[in-house]
Amino acid sequence: MSSKQNSQPQGPAMIDAETIAEYLHQNPEFFEQNPDVLAELNISHQLSGAVSLIERQITTLREQNLKLKTQLENLIQIARDNDQLNERMHTLTLAVMDADSLNEIYIALDDSLRGEFGADAVTVKLFVDTAQADIDADNDLMQTIFVPMDDPRLDGFRQILGHEKPVCGALKPEQLGYMFGEVAEQIKSTALIPLGGEHCSARGCNYLGILAIGSHDERRFHTNMGTLFLSNLGEILSRAIRPYVADNK
Repeated sequence: MSSKQNSQPQGPAMIDAETIAEYLHQNPEFFEQNPDVLAELNISHQLSGAVSLIERQITTLREQNLKLKTQLENLIQIARDNDQLNERMHTLTLAVMDADSLNEIYIALDDSLRGEFGADAVTVKLFVDTAQADIDADNDLMQTIFVPMDDPRLDGFRQILGHEKPVCGALKPEQLGYMFGEVAEQIKSTALIPLGGEHCSARGCNYLGILAIGSHDERRFHTNMGTLFLSNLGEILSRAIRPYVADNK
């Protein structure tokens, strides 16, 4: 007597979503070869209900195209801004080169930074005694610009000079007061640019001075901003003032 073995009918093997996705990746022509499947395929969309795969692809491509277009427009605007910046920088350089005295250099610098670059305050401090420089002793502006290198009020700036490059951000109240005087309370951000520190050695840099540019906008000069333009400005001004200032080693 034989007994029948109990067996369950075997159904089709279950295929998970990962397997299907992998197959479609390996066979991107599947929907071209099976248009009837594509015609019946719908994808749920949060905004517009059910849309076909092709419509979804078109929407995705449009979104990508819009993103690329926005990026391109941003790059074009940056290029235009740089062109305008270079043009203003060229104008400033010519004005400084045409100056015949320290007083004229300062006036040209102040006019350009305020008029062309939107600065709210401009100050230059040169680290020499008035007797060492070619200046007009009766000129109050020049008397304000020149300060002895050992002036204790400069102590708050020596660490900044140690960076050997422009430093941007918010200054302490005493630093603002020294640089900007009666308008100090209005200055919310500042760019400090060392002057004349091109030749540095193990003993340090022989700086001619420091240029301070102040803004009423606390976001104008910040610690993460690029400083290439400011460095170039410092080099131009250093070259312009050096002939008028005796070696202060």
